[in-house]
Amino acid sequence: MASRGYAGAMMKTFGAVEHTLTVAAVDDVTPHYRRITFDAPTLFDGQPIEPASWVRLWVPDPRRPGREHQRGYTLLDPDPETRRVSIEFLIHEPAGPASAWAAQAGTGDTVQVTRWASGHFAPPDPAPDGYLLVGDAASLPGINAILAALPDTAEVRVHLERHQEHDTLIPVTPHPRATVTWQPATGDPAALADAIEERDWSNWYAWVTAESAATKHVRARLKDLGFPRGDAKARAYWIRGQAMGTGRDHTPGEETPTTGTTRNHPATPTAAGAPAGASAGRAGSGGSAAASAGWRSRAGARLLAPLRGRLLLAGAFQAVVSLVQLAPYLLLVELCRRLLTAGPQAEGLAGLGVGALALMGGGAALAGLLVAAMHVLDARFGHRVRADVVGKLARLPLGWFTERSSGRVKQAVQDDAESVHYLVTHAVLDVVAALVAPLAVLVYLFTVSPALAAVLLAPLLAYLVMSARMVQASAAELAGFTVWERRVGAEAVSYVDGLTVVRAYDAGPAGGFRALLGERARFLERWQRPLVRRRTAVDLVTRPLTSLLLIVVAGAPMAAGGLLATADLLPFLLLGATFGSQLLAAAFGLGSVRDALAAARRIGLLLVEPELPEPRLPRPLPGAAGRTVRFEGVGFGYDARRPVLSGVDLEFAPGTVTALVGPSGAGKSTLAALLARFHDVDAGRITVDGVDLRELSQAELHRTVGFVFQDVSLLRASVHDNIALARPNASREEVERVARAAHVHDRIARLPDGYDTVLGERARLSGGEAQRLTIARALLADAPVLVLDEATAFADPESEHLVQRAISELVAGRTVVVIAHRLHTITGADAIVVLDGGRVVQRGTHETLLAAPGLYRDLWQAAAAPLETLT
Repeated sequence: MASRGYAGAMMKTFGAVEHTLTVAAVDDVTPHYRRITFDAPTLFDGQPIEPASWVRLWVPDPRRPGREHQRGYTLLDPDPETRRVSIEFLIHEPAGPASAWAAQAGTGDTVQVTRWASGHFAPPDPAPDGYLLVGDAASLPGINAILAALPDTAEVRVHLERHQEHDTLIPVTPHPRATVTWQPATGDPAALADAIEERDWSNWYAWVTAESAATKHVRARLKDLGFPRGDAKARAYWIRGQAMGTGRDHTPGEETPTTGTTRNHPATPTAAGAPAGASAGRAGSGGSAAASAGWRSRAGARLLAPLRGRLLLAGAFQAVVSLVQLAPYLLLVELCRRLLTAGPQAEGLAGLGVGALALMGGGAALAGLLVAAMHVLDARFGHRVRADVVGKLARLPLGWFTERSSGRVKQAVQDDAESVHYLVTHAVLDVVAALVAPLAVLVYLFTVSPALAAVLLAPLLAYLVMSARMVQASAAELAGFTVWERRVGAEAVSYVDGLTVVRAYDAGPAGGFRALLGERARFLERWQRPLVRRRTAVDLVTRPLTSLLLIVVAGAPMAAGGLLATADLLPFLLLGATFGSQLLAAAFGLGSVRDALAAARRIGLLLVEPELPEPRLPRPLPGAAGRTVRFEGVGFGYDARRPVLSGVDLEFAPGTVTALVGPSGAGKSTLAALLARFHDVDAGRITVDGVDLRELSQAELHRTVGFVFQDVSLLRASVHDNIALARPNASREEVERVARAAHVHDRIARLPDGYDTVLGERARLSGGEAQRLTIARALLADAPVLVLDEATAFADPESEHLVQRAISELVAGRTVVVIAHRLHTITGADAIVVLDGGRVVQRGTHETLLAAPGLYRDLWQAAAAPLETLT
């Protein structure tokens, strides 16, 4: 095999697996752009080929016979069925090894590739408002792969520099919201940067892979436009007049301009968003502070900004404390060395002992003071964060909660706040202590014996190599593990929810959830069993006993040969055995820091969620016995590009019941949610007695519009408190009155403690009973406008009848909007509005709608169709 230099040796050491690709077809897309399709029989056996995955290609170097050169290329159109994949090559001038090989490649030719350290593109989280992709023909394969991976709703701007007249003939992956601009190369390296327009780029993600000088100018331009460092990834792909890439003799992933090679590195941001193999070349360091301050990606940094200086100070103080705590051991080591060399009569022994004790006590006192100070800091900061989160939750639109689970809210209030507590009180101190102490020990040991101290680095190097090889060996199954965890989690929820049915039809170990668990166990065994020996080896290498054996095995001959004083072995035996494991502990601590920073980011993102704007000068509603509600040209979409309602004009009069019907997805619940201002309309307005909902205070709105949700929500509290939720000071007589009106009083009376019964502890209500209790709650609130969203969804026929009676009896003077799929429940409504596709298609009474052909009659006939007789 040809020589591959330092880079090849390093990859081999770290367990790179090679695959042979055989040329199956060659297609010249343009005179200088070639697409080669390969048979890749083993490439699909490893880790899945994700969007924009890439490989390291090894090709002969024509300038240096007997040597091979590596190049990174994006994998295109992977087909696991045929086991074929394509790679596109820019035939660059001057042609380097990769271009020269591709220009001469023919059917049957082979080339070696490896996916060692390969990444793939994953859209950033949270999703940016848009993507700015900047490059040229050299980086177009990667840009195309990114375009194919982006969601259709993402806005994309693609700026490409044209260096040859045929560049524009290279196909660009179509995307419904992408705007592609080709910028002619004028010889001015700033031309591409100048083509990026001046606009608000807030919360965009930039990815730049152009010619070296052009990339430098684009990077500066993005900094001026306010792109934060983490949202602007810039990497030069080539240098005008020569090729660019990694030389064989450079470390993997290091970019060094060299001649004789075409740079066509894969355009592949990793899961963290950085281009695969990218180094520190990024746009700016936060850019214009004012422009980047509000970017969502900076949410975590903004949350922790008040602590940054104090955490740095605490880290510096902890470094001093660690050295103070280490000093007693050094004094004790010196004391022991003097005893071994000079005996008990040696001078200064008492001073060393007293000094060690004093430093030990001082170190403990300083450490205690620092920990106490950090807990005080965290208590104040944590209280403010929790108060901000709770206050934010109170100001968020109710629609935000309907789109998110209660687990997400709990995570923000409890779990994430607890993670931030660890970051403030422990993480910085733990990591600094785990780094400073062992490094100080290592420096001290090098002053005693550099040769023996160097021996102690061997376990660390072995750990790094063995861990990398183990990760390489297990990478193929990581994606499968994630899929299995997701499947088991979803199946567990389904299993618990349907436990009675599952047990009634139990198929034993071969059925359902238990069968899935068995398959997962077999997957884990197949994945982990080959790694057991490697894990054992890694554990043995990092044990203190291993370091101790190394010290004895290497130090004893040195002492015997006179290269090391016998007394000098003592510091290594006392201090050197554990420093390696302490450094590894720092690595694990950094993982916890990452988790805490992610939690801070999630809290920060919650705190910047858009709130419903409160009017500066709220308008009061005019005095009236009833309220008239109007929808005037209302349009709305949860995604601005996909409207749910369009041009809705409706009027709901006082003392009437209006029913909203239509097929699933017609917009019924959305329309009702807008009336309760769960969201603000995108177009038009909703008024109550002529006053726009957006001009009402939240308190006035809640007094005016009552809502009975489809999903019943009862508190773990007494029945009385559940009904009196909107009016906590309501008397028992008032609560009983509305409970009777909702036809739920008799059921409450049969509970163990009547209205004082705590729900969830000693009693439970059926779905229909719980729904009637929530109707009583809404009636006690006495809102003049009442929205019933699928009020009978969980009711049995008797409860449904009782609910209908409650509504009929208490509708006088109220404006009632009812959403129902059961059409027979709203035949007595004063008006029926039929929605389809977010628009009003029919309106009228039951009789008039049934008499005319249309959607309502179709829905009625479908609901009334007799069921097939079971045989």
